[in-house]
Amino acid sequence: MNRLEIRGLPAALFRRYLQEEFDGRCTGDGSVEGDGWRARFIDGAPLRIGLVMTPVLFVEFDGERAAEASAFVARKAMRGGG
Repeated sequence: MNRLEIRGLPAALFRRYLQEEFDGRCTGDGSVEGDGWRARFIDGAPLRIGLVMTPVLFVEFDGERAAEASAFVARKAMRGGG
């Protein structure tokens, strides 16, 4: 199983990415699954940075293509600073 920690971005965004760009489909429990992989979304405790609260999301992947799905989501989670 692969697990990613993502800060400041909502699970709905990654569900959409996985459906539209990685051939996934939503399940009744909020997970997304595809051919050889499954992604489960878990809300973590928000992180406080000064006065700002940042949401934390964990995404767990399993299946024979879990590493590929995890790498896809990790690329989508990258945001440029500035």
